[in-house]
Amino acid sequence: MKKLILGSALMLAFSISFVSCKEANDKAKKTTEEVEKATEETANKAEEIVKKTEESVEELVDGIPSFDDAAVTEYVKTYNEYVAEYKKAAESKDMTAFAELGTKGQELATKSQEIMKNLSADDAKKLTEYMTAKAKELQELATKMTS
Repeated sequence: MKKLILGSALMLAFSISFVSCKEANDKAKKTTEEVEKATEETANKAEEIVKKTEESVEELVDGIPSFDDAAVTEYVKTYNEYVAEYKKAAESKDMTAFAELGTKGQELATKSQEIMKNLSADDAKKLTEYMTAKAKELQELATKMTS
């Protein structure tokens, strides 16, 4: 009788352990899937952060924000060159260069009207902030030249 009770107890223990192992295996699979999903989401977020950081660094290095529209980017680069020429002329107090820059400034103003038509809201905000900063810079240069 002892052998029968002991044998039954052992069989019961083995069957419980097999069921427990199956549940543990299912839990392990589920956990693995959750970890993989979390890893993928983290990788995607990290990619976004890296992209935004690269854009910010590029903007800090050359002072030119990045735009979705290539035409706007080209315009801003041209305008940045104009500001550099203006600065050079102001520092040297070269009136001939200023006369040439007046024409170039008018051409850039005409181009800006064309470019503003196709801007996204985000690009419009970036361009406005950039142009405001550059206008302030030009104003300071003009003030230094006249004083």
